Amino acid sequence: MRFLSHFSMAVALAAAGTLAISAVPQEAHAQKKKKGKAPKLEISKEIRPQVAEIQQAMASEAPATAKPLIEALLAQPLAGDDQFIAGQLAIQLGSTLKDTGLQEKGINASLASGKTPAEQQPSFLFFSGNFAYGAGRYAEAAQTLQQAVDAGYTNNNVGALIAEANFKQNKFPEGLAALDRAIEMEKAKGGKASEDWYRRGAGIAMKNNTNGAAGKWTYKLVEAYPTGENWRAALSVYRDSANPKLSNQENLELMRLMRKADAMESERDYFEYADAADPRRLPGEVVSLLEEGLAKGDVSSSSSYVKETLAAARSSVAADKASLGASERDAAKSANGKIALATADALLGYGDYAKAASLYQSAISKGGVDSARAQVGLGISHVGQQNWDGAKQAFSGVTGTRKDIANFWSLWIDQQAAGTASAAPAPVEPSAS
Repeated sequence: MRFLSHFSMAVALAAAGTLAISAVPQEAHAQKKKKGKAPKLEISKEIRPQVAEIQQAMASEAPATAKPLIEALLAQPLAGDDQFIAGQLAIQLGSTLKDTGLQEKGINASLASGKTPAEQQPSFLFFSGNFAYGAGRYAEAAQTLQQAVDAGYTNNNVGALIAEANFKQNKFPEGLAALDRAIEMEKAKGGKASEDWYRRGAGIAMKNNTNGAAGKWTYKLVEAYPTGENWRAALSVYRDSANPKLSNQENLELMRLMRKADAMESERDYFEYADAADPRRLPGEVVSLLEEGLAKGDVSSSSSYVKETLAAARSSVAADKASLGASERDAAKSANGKIALATADALLGYGDYAKAASLYQSAISKGGVDSARAQVGLGISHVGQQNWDGAKQAFSGVTGTRKDIANFWSLWIDQQAAGTASAAPAPVEPSAS
C-alpha cells in the first residue's frame, strides 16, 4: 500500500494564485510623448468646436469636467483622424484622472481609427488586452494580447497574461502552450521566467493531465529551479498524476531519485520508499534507508512502523547476503535474465553498484525480462558509481511507461555534473543488528 498521497503538495501547486501581472496604464499616454515624427492629422470642421472645448476644460483647474465632453465625442460615429484625436484626448485625461475606464475607451478608439503610429501599436494592443482581462473578457483579452505579441510587444509579462486568459476560460492546453511560449520569450530576452510560472504550469498540468502534461511541466519546474523542494514537488506531482498509475517497482525507481536529489522531506517519504522496496524483497536497501532517516532525524526511533520494518529487514540481511553468491552463479548459468535481474536488484540495494551493473547488463542481453526496468536499474547502478556517461546512455534507451522516470534521472545527472543540484549524503551501510 502507499502510505502517503502527496495530495497537499499537489493541491498547493494546483491552487497557486494566478501569475503576477504588472501593467502600468500610464505607459499608453507616455508612448505619445516619445520623440519622433508626429503623424499629420486633420480634424474635421464638425468636431473642432468640441475638441477646443475639451482642451480648454482639460487645461482648467477642474480637468474632470472634460470627461463627459470626451465621452460624448467618443459616442459619435467617428473615423480616421477624428476618432484617433478623440482617443488621444481620452488617454490623456484618463492618465491625469487615473481613470482606467476612460483610458480603455481612448486606446480602443485610437486602435479602431487605423491611425495609431506603428511604434505605439504594440503597446496599445497590450493595454487594450490588459483592460479586457481586468474586465473578465478573457477570450477578447487572449486574442488582443496575442496581437500585441505578434506586433513585437514583450513587456509586462504579456505571455503569462495570455496563458492566464486561457486558463480563465478552462482552455488548459492552450494556456500551457502560451505559458511555454512566455517562458521562451523570457529566455530570448536574456532573462529567466519566475519560478512561480513553472509552478503554475505544473499545477495546471496536474489538474488537467492531457497528453502527459504533468510529467512535462514538473520536469520543466525542476529543470529551471533544481532545489530539493522542487524535486520533491516534481516527482510527487508526476507520480500522483501518472496515467497509467505507476507500479510499485516504478514508484521505487522514482523514490530512489528523490533520495538521491536530497528531496526526502518527511517521515512518510521514508515509509513509502521502504514499503516500495519491501523489507522481504530488498532488506538491505530498507535497512540503509531507514537508518539514514534515523541518522538525519527525519524518522523517529519510537515509530512502530520503523521498529517493525527495521526488525524484519535486519533479520533478513544476513541470509540475503549469504545467498547472493549462489544467485550470481545461477544467473550466469540461466538461459534467460530473470535471476540476473533479481540478483542485480539485491546488489543495488546493498550499494554493490559495479556487480549490479554487470548483472543488469547480463539480464538485458539474455532477455526474458522487462528490458526497460533493467535499463533503469543499469542507469541507477552507473549513477552509484558516478559514471554519468554510462548512466545517461542506459537511461536514453528506456522506452514505454518508464521513459519519464528515465528522463528525470537524466536531468538530475546533468545538474549533478554541472554542479547545479545537491546530492543526498552517501547511504548508511546497512547493519544486521
